[in-house]
Amino acid sequence: MVELRIFILVVKIVVIAELNITPLGEGTSVGRLLAPVMEELKRLGVKYQVTPMCTVFEAENLEKVFEVVKSTHEVVFKAGAKRVITTVKIDDRRDVKVESMLEKVESLKKILEEKK
Repeated sequence: MVELRIFILVVKIVVIAELNITPLGEGTSVGRLLAPVMEELKRLGVKYQVTPMCTVFEAENLEKVFEVVKSTHEVVFKAGAKRVITTVKIDDRRDVKVESMLEKVESLKKILEEKK
């Protein structure tokens, strides 16, 4: 009797994106216009990290990244902005298992610890 074993490798693809939304002509304090972006990210169910200069998030595919970008861009207009500039950087690696945002940071920390 021949035994047949089938292995299926499931690789979760993670696309990481950096999102910078800038309302123009709204003065130097724009937190009231950007707070709804955080609410929208929660609603969309993506993992995200806010930094002083941008927001980084991860999604399961490129389509989801563009959905998030469009939706968060629009929410700033709904909050009252009349002009919005949105810049996006996308890290989409498909040749190996992609690390999540957290895994990338932990990997860097590990390298730094090894150098001590």
